Amino acid sequence: MRLLCITDIHGAREPFNDILDREAANADVIILGGDITNFGTPHDAEWFLERAKQTNKPVLAVAGNCDSPQIDRFLVETGVSVSGYGRVIGEVGFVGVSAAPIWHGTMYEFTEEEIGLLLRTAVDQVGNVARCVVVSHAPPRDTNVDKVRSGAHVGSTAVREFAEKNKPDLIVCGHIHEARGTDRIENSIVVNCGPAYRGYYATAELTNPDGVKVELKAL
Repeated sequence: MRLLCITDIHGAREPFNDILDREAANADVIILGGDITNFGTPHDAEWFLERAKQTNKPVLAVAGNCDSPQIDRFLVETGVSVSGYGRVIGEVGFVGVSAAPIWHGTMYEFTEEEIGLLLRTAVDQVGNVARCVVVSHAPPRDTNVDKVRSGAHVGSTAVREFAEKNKPDLIVCGHIHEARGTDRIENSIVVNCGPAYRGYYATAELTNPDGVKVELKAL
């Protein structure tokens, strides 16, 4: 299964279009990893969902800290959300969580307890699947992909704890724009796709029997 992973769009339509034009034909699933808008509305988010759905590929999404509770509900209503929901496509279970850990207190943020509960709720819904992919706007804590410019780690402790316990094949995240890259938590691959509004994205391929191949890409 080949995944097209796009995060931190921040309302930028042109690079989003270009990424889909370049990659969607070769993808099996399109993942939108949060910050679809830049403090926008559900109507703003709808444009990106409809554009992604025009590819006729399954679309899965979470909201980011620069989205809103209203956008998160819209993702649920349109059937693409994996924040607290488990979705199974083929032999792959997808689980996720929206928002980000408490930061400014003025954005769309969850406590670590809330993040952990949403992930546990989602994974209970996928059952005994062969492969598992986590879609979290925030990266797991203490990795190469959660460091801000000062060097401080600001990712989610709950996402990391979930990874250590459940050992997913892949964690797709974003949020920390300057920490684009990959890392591992034991055998779980972590990819921070980088900000799509700047033309960054990633592809990931789940290969048999249990391999994961990730590529960081740019327009």
